[in-house]
Amino acid sequence: PAALAWDYGWFEAHGPATAGTGGPAEPIPMVIQSTFHGHGDFEHWAINGDEFPHGRPIPLREGTRYRLTFDNRSNDDHPLHLHRHRFELRRFGARSTAGVIKDVVIVPAFTSVDVEFNADNPGSTLFHCHNQSHMDFGFMKLLSYV
Repeated sequence: PAALAWDYGWFEAHGPATAGTGGPAEPIPMVIQSTFHGHGDFEHWAINGDEFPHGRPIPLREGTRYRLTFDNRSNDDHPLHLHRHRFELRRFGARSTAGVIKDVVIVPAFTSVDVEFNADNPGSTLFHCHNQSHMDFGFMKLLSYV
C-alpha cells in the first residue's frame, strides 16, 4: 500500500488507564541509538549508551510500577519486546493512549513511546529488539529485581 494505516489506538480501552500499584510510575529512560564501529563493521546498537552484554542491568523493585520511555533516535523502526511482563501503551509519539496491553510494540524511527508495567514477576528480565541482527549487535538490556 502507499501508506500503512496502522494505529494502536484501534485497540484502546475507553476509560481510565490500567491501575498501577500505587502512586505514579517511576520513569526509566531507554534511549536507542545505532553506533558506528568503523569501515567494514556492522552497525551496532546501544540502549542508554550500552551495547549488550556491557553495562549494568536496570534495577527493579517488586511491586513498583515503571514507565519505560523508548526514545528511538535511529532511522530504523524497532519491534521492542519486554519478556516476562505485559505493559500498557501510554503514549505513542504525541498521542496519549490507555488500555492497550502488549509485550511488543513497534517504535517507528525518530519516535518516542511510553509504556507502563508492574514489576510483579521477580527474576532477570530481557528487553530487546525483535530484529535478530539488531540483537546480535548489542540491542538487548537486562532488567533485574533487587
